[in-house]
Amino acid sequence: MEQVKTNRIGYIDALRGMAMILVVYFHIAAYGFGSYEIGYNDIIERFRMPTFFFISGWLFYKAGRIWDRQAIVGMIRKKFMVQIVPTAVFMLLYLVMFNLLEVGSFGSDKKGYWFTIVLFEYFVIYILSEALLNRQDSFKGELRVFVGMIILSASAFYYAKYYSRYATELGVWKDILGFFSFVKIRQIIFFWFGTFVRRYFSRFIQLTDNHYAMALFMALFTAGIVWPVIFSISGIEYLAYLIAGLSGTVICFTFFRVHEQHFSKATWYGRGLQLIGRRTLDIYLIHYFVLPYNLVQPDVWQQYHNDMLFVPMALILALWVVIISLLISSILRVSPLLAKYLFGAK
Repeated sequence: MEQVKTNRIGYIDALRGMAMILVVYFHIAAYGFGSYEIGYNDIIERFRMPTFFFISGWLFYKAGRIWDRQAIVGMIRKKFMVQIVPTAVFMLLYLVMFNLLEVGSFGSDKKGYWFTIVLFEYFVIYILSEALLNRQDSFKGELRVFVGMIILSASAFYYAKYYSRYATELGVWKDILGFFSFVKIRQIIFFWFGTFVRRYFSRFIQLTDNHYAMALFMALFTAGIVWPVIFSISGIEYLAYLIAGLSGTVICFTFFRVHEQHFSKATWYGRGLQLIGRRTLDIYLIHYFVLPYNLVQPDVWQQYHNDMLFVPMALILALWVVIISLLISSILRVSPLLAKYLFGAK
């Protein structure tokens, strides 16, 4: 198993920064224009969140780590303070300010504040899986973990697709699964994939340095994003979901790795993306308060929409939202107490 330096890596921060901008860009479309698909978001969504979760897994993995009871409890406590406490504070504040404090706000989407909660669940599931299924830190153990992740991911994927059909039969379990955002667990496979790539990173680099291999990933991603045509047989949509998500993530990660000199601090955009990448939690928690809501009525946009016009406009708005969120974050971080409990700072 390969050792990887634990210092901050410029292109990783830059990739996180790009993914964060795309998240805000998506929310501009969803909250500002009332559509989840305009601006090519139906394509971007295939790799946006998979890339985020992949990076989280990649950064979390550490070779030779032993998951004994003390390590498990310590890590879960640490992740709880970083992921759950800040999210709870900002989410409750948001719900109160926007008069949304009701039971329905704590369902699967949590008014947008699902990501950090689900990421915490991923950490817990992965840690326990490694402790129970891969105690010897072997390839066979990793295979057992992989099978478990696939089963969990596919279960959540098909639950998300069909649960409304069986809502009555589910009863209280529908609310329980919604509270824990079970439908979002489908993306845990990308978190695991990040840990797997980190574990065998030198081999991954050899593979992705091969132009033929990358051409294959490009072809797979293209196939994945047109799955309604290619994977039209009901029941195997998860395969298209995996193909698009995994290949899209590999392409994004490899692009930033291969061109890391362009995303270093030597370039102005590299410095900007790295700054955003280092503050993704802050931006995520704050940006809901400064999003431009209801810019255009959905029916008006449907009549006069133009994606080529929307893309630059929404990107500019997204950058402004990111900048404002960073400014608010910088002010709040002046206080060590607020920095600790609002953003999990050490």
